[in-house]
Amino acid sequence: MSTFKHPINDSLNKINQRLDQLLKFQKQKQNENPEYIIFDNADVMQLFKISSKTASNWREEGILPYVQIKGKLYYKLSDIHAVIDQNYSVKKK
Repeated sequence: MSTFKHPINDSLNKINQRLDQLLKFQKQKQNENPEYIIFDNADVMQLFKISSKTASNWREEGILPYVQIKGKLYYKLSDIHAVIDQNYSVKKK
């Protein structure tokens, strides 16, 4: 029985271990400061079930604050919560 380890398997294992460490670090940081949990445009579109045009309109109208970094759009979770809170209504019978 050979105990030879394939270098690709070793590399993949190291990558997986590093990804696990990064995910744990990210979760820890989010728990420390949930203000900076961010979503990208695709996340927001899926969350609200809206089209890219609607998302664009919301940005243009100032409904949903965002930041653009090198063409990529990001939204803070706290801003998403604020939009929901500002537009929340309960219909009375």
